Amino acid sequence: MKRVFAFSVVLALIFAVLGAHGSAAQTVPVDIWVDIKNGGTAVIITEVNSPLPDRSSMTLADGQSEAFHIDFSEEGTYAYSIRIEPDDREITFDDTVYRVNVFVTEESGRLYTSIVIYNQKTGGKYSPQGYDEPCTVTFVNDFTPDETTAPTQSGESETTSETVTATDRDSGSAKGDSGDSNDDANNASKESDVKSRPQTGDDSRLDFFLLLAIIASAGLFMLSVFYYRSVVKETQKG
Repeated sequence: MKRVFAFSVVLALIFAVLGAHGSAAQTVPVDIWVDIKNGGTAVIITEVNSPLPDRSSMTLADGQSEAFHIDFSEEGTYAYSIRIEPDDREITFDDTVYRVNVFVTEESGRLYTSIVIYNQKTGGKYSPQGYDEPCTVTFVNDFTPDETTAPTQSGESETTSETVTATDRDSGSAKGDSGDSNDDANNASKESDVKSRPQTGDDSRLDFFLLLAIIASAGLFMLSVFYYRSVVKETQKG
């Protein structure tokens, strides 16, 4: 009888321990599926006090879909952010950031989850309904040129071209001004040389006046001689 009682006590303790362990070890899984058009790498950022996912990033090919797997074991509100990590391809990468909020509640000893996904780029949100609708975020990487940067590059090119043209024009103008200045200087030098040299007409006039002066001087000298002789004659007669 004592053995039966002891055996019953042991079984009760075992079931109590197993029950407590099972309650403590109960978890509820959540899978956040990721689709990336044209392929790429998605990263998940875990906020403080949120359980870690099975991995922090995943690289998918075009048409491939995989999930970040997370196990929750306690009630609470948990948050994650998922975005694209650009690589070295020359494409336009989707800059959308999804915020995924997971709400874990307990009812009758069981854990339940509800999920709300926010598109922080558009401001939209949605909640997957039950297990029939998976929790999915979708990114679209585009192979077309980035139209937000193309005009800027073109504008920079045009600006550079205009700058070069303006520079050349200013340089040409400066050269022209320099050339004009040199021409003016040369002309001024030539005019100075011309003014410093006697003109041909001035030379002939100078010779003419010099000849008249000589003739006049000779005439005066002759008149003086005649006058002197006449005075001498008059004196001798007297």
